[in-house]
Amino acid sequence: MKRLYYFPEFVVYYLIKLLQSNLLMAYYTLSPTMNVKAGFIHYPIGVQSPGGLLLLCNLISMTPGTISVDIDAGRKVLKVHVFSNSSNEAVVQEINNIEKRIIRLINQ
Repeated sequence: MKRLYYFPEFVVYYLIKLLQSNLLMAYYTLSPTMNVKAGFIHYPIGVQSPGGLLLLCNLISMTPGTISVDIDAGRKVLKVHVFSNSSNEAVVQEINNIEKRIIRLINQ
């Protein structure tokens, strides 16, 4: 029953992040001096369930500027392509925030 309490909060949080990412990508696209570094980051996976991992990968890929590329199940690492001028630590922190909310939502 507690999971139902977290679902609306999770949806609102993700929609806000999605809107922020869309606006940022629009800014990058329309900016005359697009000073953006694209690259890969390796994110240590904390979610244990296959469904939670699937949700994390899909939410990352649905967010403009990021896409889940590969999962190394042995090392529990997710490879993510990032189109951003934020630091890698900032991107990892954003993914970590989403992952924590997924873990809380699925009651892992």
